[in-house]
Amino acid sequence: MEENPRQAAQNDEIVETELAQYWLAKGERLILGCPPIRAHVGALVGGHRRAPHVPSRRLPEVRAEKPRWPLPVEGLPPEDWTDDPTLGHWVHADHEGQVAVRFADHLAVSHGEARVVVTDRRIAVVYPTKLLAGDPVPGPHVFSTFEEMDAGHLAALDAPFLGRSVPPRPVIAFRFTDGSELYSRDVHAVMKVRRARERAHARR
Repeated sequence: MEENPRQAAQNDEIVETELAQYWLAKGERLILGCPPIRAHVGALVGGHRRAPHVPSRRLPEVRAEKPRWPLPVEGLPPEDWTDDPTLGHWVHADHEGQVAVRFADHLAVSHGEARVVVTDRRIAVVYPTKLLAGDPVPGPHVFSTFEEMDAGHLAALDAPFLGRSVPPRPVIAFRFTDGSELYSRDVHAVMKVRRARERAHARR
């Protein structure tokens, strides 16, 4: 994950340009495109802490070699997850079928290469197609899409500061209509959520 504000801003510009060029449908407007966050995913699902989160279902296989990241701190309270630099995302959910967990499954299995994208029409998890194992997708498909659903499943976007560190860490909070929540570290979380709200308002 990128902690340098200047480099993070450059990455944001690249992500937005690539999504606009290779992924958005005609007439579709980007609300928020997250960068890859190369770190573990943690979760509190049905009261059970998982750090790192390991998906329990079959998911796309990636070509990338499994990273040799340090494991998250054992026993760290869920509310303090941002104080562990090995964790890039955190999930709160009641059960595995909820949206936040389904998104987190991809973020975990892709070793941080998949990313969440929100538009005026849909929300989805997007992989660079070249990272997927198996036969290549025919045609000029730079990105492959999973868990695609209507944008109405996203109830709110927020940019809280979490953890006990000084200063606390900025994150993007995705709150879904099924009650589940996905949090993603982002040094520019406040700016991105403000921009997303302005874009969402402008389309009305």
